[in-house]
Formats: sequence, C-alpha cells, structure tokens
Amino acid sequence: MVVGGENFQAGLWSKQALERLLHDGVLPTPQNYSVYYEYISGRNFALSRAFDEVFAQGKMTQRQCDEIYYKYIVSDSEKEFIKTADETLDREIKKVLGVLNTSAKGTNQFGENLDTFSGELKSANSVETLREAVKKIAEETQSVVDQNKKLQEELAETSAQLSLVRDDFDRVHHESQIDALTEVGNRKLFDSEIIRVLREAREQNSIVSLLMVDIDHFKIFNDTHGHLVGDQVLRLVARTLVENLKGRDIIARYGGEEFVIILPNTRLQDAERVADYLRTSLATKKITKRGTNEIVGTVTISIGVAQYIPGEDSDALVSRADEALYEAKQTGRNKVVCAVSA
Repeated sequence: MVVGGENFQAGLWSKQALERLLHDGVLPTPQNYSVYYEYISGRNFALSRAFDEVFAQGKMTQRQCDEIYYKYIVSDSEKEFIKTADETLDREIKKVLGVLNTSAKGTNQFGENLDTFSGELKSANSVETLREAVKKIAEETQSVVDQNKKLQEELAETSAQLSLVRDDFDRVHHESQIDALTEVGNRKLFDSEIIRVLREAREQNSIVSLLMVDIDHFKIFNDTHGHLVGDQVLRLVARTLVENLKGRDIIARYGGEEFVIILPNTRLQDAERVADYLRTSLATKKITKRGTNEIVGTVTISIGVAQYIPGEDSDALVSRADEALYEAKQTGRNKVVCAVSA
C-alpha cells in the first residue's frame, strides 16, 4: 500500500515537472528536468526557495536553471549518474513530445475527414452512396482508435522507462545525502533539513531545538591508535545517537568528529535531557581493537543545546548551539551546556 502510493506520487511529480518545464519554455533536457522534478516534489527545500525567488523576479532562464542545478542537486555521485542517464532521459522526453505531437496531428486529421464525410452524407442520393460514406466513417474511426491504442502503448513504455530512471535518480540522490562512514545524514542533508524544519516552525508556530555534538579528545584516538580505531569511534557514536533518538529527529555528521541533531517540537529543557541521556549512554560503551579485543578506552561527548528563536535564521541557531558546545568543551568536556535563548 505504501510503496504503491509512493510510486503513484512519484509518477505524478514526473508528469507535473515535465508539464511545468514545457509551460515555462525551458528546454526539456535531463538536467533541467531534474531541477523541476526536485521543485515539484518539494523535498529539496533550499532548491525550492531558490526556485521561487527566481520566479518572483520573472521567468526562469537557462543560466538560472544551471545555477540551481549545480548548487542544490549535483554531487560527485550524481554527476556520474546524470552522465549515464542523460541519453536515456533525453531520448524518452523527446519520445513523449513526439507522441503528443503525433496525437495532435491525428486528431486534427480525423476532424477534417469527418467534415468531408459529413458533406458526403448530406449529398448522398442513393443507398449505396450512403453506405459507402458510413463505411468510410467507420474505417476512419477505427483508424483513430488503433492509433490512440498505439500511442497509449508508446506512452506506457516511455512512462515505465522514465520511472526506472527516476527511481535510480531518487536512489542516487538519497545516497548523496548519507555519510558513507557513519551511515547517518551528511552536511548536505542537514543544510536542507534545517531550512525545512525552521520553515515549518515559523508556519506552525512550533518549537525546534538543536544539538551540536563533538567527540572529546578524538584526535588522541586517531594519533594513538590509528585511523581505523578513529573510524570505529565515529561509527560507535553515530550508532549510539541513532539508537537513542526518535523517528522524527534528524541526525547528521556535521564534519570531522562533529554531529548535529535537529529535535522538532522539543523545548530547550527537554532537549537538554535528551542530550544528557545521549551523553551518559555513550559513556558506558567501550572501544576495543578488532582482532586483539584490546580495550582502548571509553568515548565521551560534549553537547551544545539551543532552542530556535522565532525570526532567526538557521545560521544564527547553529552559531548559538556551537557557542554552547565550545563552552562545554572549555569547562571540562563530557557535559551538556545550553545556549541562552535571549
């Protein structure tokens, strides 16, 4: 049920994206199609905002479409995918346009033929003439039926091909937002999600809190035990955070040994409790070297907490959480510090 609904929705987005692209007079290239598809789906909020800003000032130009594509969509993995999918998308989009054009021509011709047959019917002066005119109408009607059936089959085939490419694009797009080492979201995901969540908070007058998490003495683990152990520490921290968060919460690796967690509908006091629970849960875990099972120590984290202040942008919220994190590290580490909400 859920999968079918998702496929139907994705198909609807594809149709609306192509229609909007043609309506705006933008060339139906695979690159432009991907920009419009992301906008119609509404899942890339930074892109949607940039898209709306362009149309607030006038029509979309190719240069603006290119800028949105390279800033909000393309990544190394997506570049490789777009390169391989380009010919397929280009061919299928042209096929759709060709089918639609053929359908229009066929309909026009049918109308002209009916006008001719109507004149023949009016001037018919014998049963044989009348029978011949009716036969022509029947044949022409059947011809249009057959033609439409063929067009429908071609469109169905094209739709299936586009669906496969779209699914591949969705997969690559999803993978481009996941940190390969820790398997949580990456900075790109966070940048998009924080805009979405704060926009919803403004619209719904709801509360959002943010946690900035930093692994204490991470450099020591790397320098003393090597990068393999360092990677093990990062994975352990990420897994522990994920295991102790709710489904609506959003976690991403912010960079290096830092993680960031968005807590929708969570007040500062509750966010502080969540942060402290995460901190104490991780402190019970021990790092062991693979192969030797040697215990090399425990991992602790410092956390800065900030609650969204209505009207501030995402950079301001992150900055306040980061300042709280800095205070936590400067005053002893392995602790939680809350930012002043003003």
